[in-house]
Amino acid sequence: MTWKIVFALLSALLAVEADTMVGGFRDIDVNNEGVQNALNFAVVQHNRKNNDVYLRQVAQVVKAQVQVVAGLKYVLTVNLEKTSCRKDRANEQCDAQIKSADAQPYQCQFTVWDRPWMNDIRVIDEKC
Repeated sequence: MTWKIVFALLSALLAVEADTMVGGFRDIDVNNEGVQNALNFAVVQHNRKNNDVYLRQVAQVVKAQVQVVAGLKYVLTVNLEKTSCRKDRANEQCDAQIKSADAQPYQCQFTVWDRPWMNDIRVIDEKC
């Protein structure tokens, strides 16, 4: 008889949790410290890889999701805009460039894997 009660309670719990699949991606607040760290890291890596003379910065965070894996996997969908800062100059205040034709914002999706206890963060996928 007791096992029937336990089974019923577990079934109810699983039914409630089915909406937020354990191990699946879930939305997360863009102001979360982990999201901000992952986003900053991804944008720095993006700027290092592209051939543009000017830096890109986040114009808007469209969506942020997290998945618990061996660490945290963030999927960040952002709109990037070109700034007036050249890559070869450090510590400048960067404003968006709105006059040039190639300064149009574009959307990227970054997948960032963060294992803070190992001091390891990496971009594992980038789609722009």
